[in-house]
Amino acid sequence: MSPRKSVRALMLALVWIASLAAAAVAYAKVIAVSGNDSAAIQAAIDTAGPGDTIRLAAKAYLLSSPVTLKSRLRLLGAGRDKTALRFAGDSPGVLFDLSGCEGVELAGFTLDAAGNPKAHQGIYATRASRLNIHHLAIRNFVAGSPWGPHGILFSGENPTRAHGVTDSVIADCLFENIAPDSPWSAAIRLAWGSSRNRVLRNVIHNTGRGGILANDGSSDLVIRGNVISGSGGEGLGIEVWVGCDRAVIEDNHIDHWLSIGACDFCAVRRNVISDHSGVVKFIGIEGIGNWCVITDNVVDDGQQIGLSVSAPMPKNYFYWANNTVRACVQWGAQLQGEEGGIAYHYFYRCRFLGTTVGRGNPAYPGDEGHGFRTNGNVRHLTMEECEFSENAGYGLQLGGAGVDCLSFIACRIANNKAAAVVGPPDYHGPANPEAYTALEWTDCIAEGNADNHLPPEKPFATARPH
Repeated sequence: MSPRKSVRALMLALVWIASLAAAAVAYAKVIAVSGNDSAAIQAAIDTAGPGDTIRLAAKAYLLSSPVTLKSRLRLLGAGRDKTALRFAGDSPGVLFDLSGCEGVELAGFTLDAAGNPKAHQGIYATRASRLNIHHLAIRNFVAGSPWGPHGILFSGENPTRAHGVTDSVIADCLFENIAPDSPWSAAIRLAWGSSRNRVLRNVIHNTGRGGILANDGSSDLVIRGNVISGSGGEGLGIEVWVGCDRAVIEDNHIDHWLSIGACDFCAVRRNVISDHSGVVKFIGIEGIGNWCVITDNVVDDGQQIGLSVSAPMPKNYFYWANNTVRACVQWGAQLQGEEGGIAYHYFYRCRFLGTTVGRGNPAYPGDEGHGFRTNGNVRHLTMEECEFSENAGYGLQLGGAGVDCLSFIACRIANNKAAAVVGPPDYHGPANPEAYTALEWTDCIAEGNADNHLPPEKPFATARPH
């Protein structure tokens, strides 16, 4: 074919594709719901075809049975302050079921469980993808289901992790009063292989277990810009648990406990974890996994422990930088190696300030107030340009067997009510087989503490990490 004929053929093909697209737009319908109940909404969905938009009016609808969506539909209300869908069912169920759907959009209305314990989930989906859920309000759930309830629940199969909900967005939604009396409720849960989803700029208030939870192989998540308060029960503002690898959790403002639990290659950046109301939960930021980056976060009151690493699995290769931890009621940080051990954690320009004594609900009364603490099986720990100041106990409490290969560079340990440093095991105590073999202090300052002495240095057999 000549070049001129090739260009002509290409142009004809483009015109044909454009005409098909125009035809698709021309045939897409806008369908108004005729009636004010779930049957009327379902009837509109059943008559709709791919690309159609179903419009909900500015009024209240009663949902006596689940509304089941189809792929490639848009269901739009007049605004979440104008269009309300209230649960009125006599049987246990969900409000909206998006299972098996692809390319569905929901926006501009409120789902209200109306305090009915038979409302088990707000929006539920499995075997679904490319869902776009935004600008909704979901509220007023109470305990009634053994699992949940949840405002939104995406789930694959337990235990295979197959057929989860993927490549979807939950954005700019408001969640209120999601069963604060339930030990398992949450605003959003991504479960069992629900991967590559984004949870963005949602506001969550009053839940039973936590705000945004992910579990069991729901990998490659982005959780960004959410505001979470009133995290009840254990107080898990945000949790990714078991195999939720490569999660990015950033720019959130939550009250308690941002948890990475047995997940690798995660990033936790620029979050604020703070509650000045007097409510105290367990942890600020928890890191359990390997190869993680935790930077530029602030933990500011409302926590027993600011930064925590524990659990009986290997927990290696963490980079902690530019984090500020203050006003914890137990310890500013604890690294507890347990059986799997902790190795190669690098702290750069982190600050552990103002841990208190006799305030809140410390889990170990009488041993609180320390800025930074180890509790066994911690090796190759480097701290550079870190600060441990104004704590009511020790600046650093280096305790537990197997704490070794420690490097402190240009750190400041100042104005702590107890000693600057206590431990490692054979410092201020008899030598023992578990004594440390390598420790260095380079350009560190210890001043204004009850005791400014630092443990004796021991040279490293090999170069420390840089």
